[in-house]
Amino acid sequence: MEKSSNKKQSGSQTNEALYSTILTRASTRKFDTTSLSEETLEQIETFISSVKPLLPDVELSHKIVNADAAKGLLLPKAPHFLLISGKEHPLRNTSAGFLYQHAVLFMHSIGLAARWLSSAKGKQSDPDHIIGIAFGKPAQPATRKLQEFDRKPLSEIAKGTDQRLEAVRLAPSGMNGQPWYFIVENDVIHVYYKEKLGGLIGKLYNQTDVDLGVGLCHLAVASEHEGKLFYFNTGYTNVTIPPKGYIYAGSVDGSGAGEE
Repeated sequence: MEKSSNKKQSGSQTNEALYSTILTRASTRKFDTTSLSEETLEQIETFISSVKPLLPDVELSHKIVNADAAKGLLLPKAPHFLLISGKEHPLRNTSAGFLYQHAVLFMHSIGLAARWLSSAKGKQSDPDHIIGIAFGKPAQPATRKLQEFDRKPLSEIAKGTDQRLEAVRLAPSGMNGQPWYFIVENDVIHVYYKEKLGGLIGKLYNQTDVDLGVGLCHLAVASEHEGKLFYFNTGYTNVTIPPKGYIYAGSVDGSGAGEE
């Protein structure tokens, strides 16, 4: 019993560290190029393996490589890259964003820095590749104050009130597009997103579904912080119609009642 209690306490402390990171994390392009220790890399791997996936039937994998094994447009000079892959599934990319944003938050919570990179990939071809993350020790401050976040107000990304959505509002996204929308109905949060961002730059970016997973990670961390259960379900029908341009992805509740 004592061992189980200690494990639960440790998990709670880790989640609180992740939640605090949501409120202070800043992305960076300037890394210390010194390689991290094998112990630190193993710590990251152990954490990733401990995260409960968004959906159990989505097959994801990753590898951590040094800079000389990664390629992509305008990559920062980081010592390590986390390259993410997955088997085809309608919510593969969203599940990847969810799982590996947990890893990003964890890295920052232990004094590292990380940056999502849609162009980062391995020099060896991988047909299942999704996206990459640069990480290492920061060469500049990787934190900011709450008022320094450049984000839309809650009124533009949600209908209804749930204090957990503030954590989602702070989530990073490609082009800072913030492509999500949430409708709160009783104890259920229905989740929607844009498949494409507007404008010329938006046409060049096609990973808003990864961004959605990042936002859902923040919602899951905030749920645990608030003492609420988090289930992502795709079994709800007749959900509320969102604003034009958004499509339904699933719903978050605390019971699992809407599961297929």
